[in-house]
Amino acid sequence: MQNIGTNLIGFVIVLGFLIFAHESGHFFVAKLFRVRVLVFSFGFGKRLFGFRKGDTDYRVSLIPLGGYVRMAGDIPEENQPGNPDEFLSKPKWQRFLIMVAGPFMNIAIAIVFMAGISMVGTEDFVIHPIIGEITPGKPAALAGLQPGDRIVSVNGETIDEYNDLKIAIGMNSGTLLRVGFIRNGQLRTTTMTPERKNSEYGPIGFAGILPYVDTTIGRVKPGTPAAAAGLRTGDRIVAVNGKTISQLPELNAAYDAAKGAPMALDVVRGTSRFHTTLAARNDPEDPYRGFIPPTVMRKLSLIPALKDSVEQNWKMLRYAFITLGRLFRAEGSVKELSGPLSIARISGEVLRHSLKSTIALMAMISLQLGVMNLLPIPVLDGGHIMILLIEGVARRDLSLRVKERIQQVGFAVLAALMIVVLYNDVITNVLLMRKG
Repeated sequence: MQNIGTNLIGFVIVLGFLIFAHESGHFFVAKLFRVRVLVFSFGFGKRLFGFRKGDTDYRVSLIPLGGYVRMAGDIPEENQPGNPDEFLSKPKWQRFLIMVAGPFMNIAIAIVFMAGISMVGTEDFVIHPIIGEITPGKPAALAGLQPGDRIVSVNGETIDEYNDLKIAIGMNSGTLLRVGFIRNGQLRTTTMTPERKNSEYGPIGFAGILPYVDTTIGRVKPGTPAAAAGLRTGDRIVAVNGKTISQLPELNAAYDAAKGAPMALDVVRGTSRFHTTLAARNDPEDPYRGFIPPTVMRKLSLIPALKDSVEQNWKMLRYAFITLGRLFRAEGSVKELSGPLSIARISGEVLRHSLKSTIALMAMISLQLGVMNLLPIPVLDGGHIMILLIEGVARRDLSLRVKERIQQVGFAVLAALMIVVLYNDVITNVLLMRKG
């Protein structure tokens, strides 16, 4: 029950804020061009309270999942051409900017939030795209990849770290991938098709690859069993309780097997090797009893942070378009699209984890919300923008009948998609609850 509560709070914070910000973009630009705004609401449904200033009713409504802006004359049937303060009476370029302002606000939020995270600073584990383990019979093994291979590209996209590889594989289930890798100093290529695997975040691609992460110590916390055992930054654990290890997963397995009991460690420091004992401790928040694997700290000033944010958002955007492209080519599935229940669950998980994770999730969803709204789909902002561009090129307005038909088709397609997404969303989350 506690998780359900935080999931709902996370959902309202994440999606509610982003949709409200989107509508705020429309509102402020509409006001800039002196369009009469009738309603500016935080939330949907029944009006709870608010105030009126000028022609606008500023209100808080019952359902706190975003908001909406109601402009005078934004529906053709209600427009009075003689009223210059109505939306459809404004020049096309002004209506265009009002429509673009909502998605622009979401894209701006994504850039600002990611830049803010970089300025505060992030600490990430150092995981190179080097294969540590291959699952027999899975796509990577069938492609001839081996432990020790360093992946350098997937479909021409450079792979700088393991997370890039994980995303490239996860976003391309059932799609043939060209993989560039280095083995024994030589650049080689192969192809593999990640298989589809269900996860708590929906269907993802799976290739059977685990990264190589050695057992080097990155940092030791004072006053912990690791500090008492004399461990230092740069030490490398090579054996636990007499059993030789070479990778972090093996060390994790040894820690799990110890179940909090004392552990005998063999450690290499420079050219020497020594033996020490790690005192008993069973703390899920500190699984390594006081040391942290190697990490890199990134903290940027304003301009580099903004530049890095644009690059990171562009990378996320490319992956989003890859997913859409796979859907249009019938290589993907609508099950890859997250519905409200999944968004609520993920929002709750990151909210319980940390504020920084929540802000990062909001940046990712905001970018997707902004870009998706720019797609030329009737009913969405992009559909209205497309009609304005067509009318601008043709130098005449489309008939009311044509616009109605376009909107009806767009609404029908969007409604059908939403029904399928909601159905898959319910099924996925019910299965997860049963497993839990």
